[in-house]
Amino acid sequence: MQDFQTSPTTTAPRPFSVVPAPRQSLLAVRHPGVRPPLDVRQTCVLMFVSAALFGLLAYQSWSMLDGGPPASMVGDLWLLLVMAVLVGLGLAALALPVRRAGYVLWRSAQFGALVALGTALFALYLAARLADTPLLAVGMPVVLGAIIVNMALWSTSVRRWCHL
Repeated sequence: MQDFQTSPTTTAPRPFSVVPAPRQSLLAVRHPGVRPPLDVRQTCVLMFVSAALFGLLAYQSWSMLDGGPPASMVGDLWLLLVMAVLVGLGLAALALPVRRAGYVLWRSAQFGALVALGTALFALYLAARLADTPLLAVGMPVVLGAIIVNMALWSTSVRRWCHL
């Protein structure tokens, strides 16, 4: 008959401190019971508003495709449509992890905000090439929303909230 012993538990720090503890999941709340600062809550609202603006941009590019654009611009308009939908969904999906202070997903939200800014600038570029006022009118608030979301994710207390 064998005598089983459990291995002793130590409180020494883990050798690979970069790897999170197994009890923390990717979406776990990092500040349980603490209400997020006002900047964090406003940033989440801004991300949802920006996602809605990208939905409007996708609708505008769809309506331009329906109206018969020049043949050389059809591919660019389809690219704008797909990118606007993907960026809008990404911003909406990454708003909650920012509120919950997920570090990896906050970095993903920062990357998504940069892609959103690039997509919005591409919309303005297409509006200039097509000389299309409705696309320009939709593109301007989208660019402003993307700039504000980038500023909020990179330079406010969101950084402190998600980095702790």
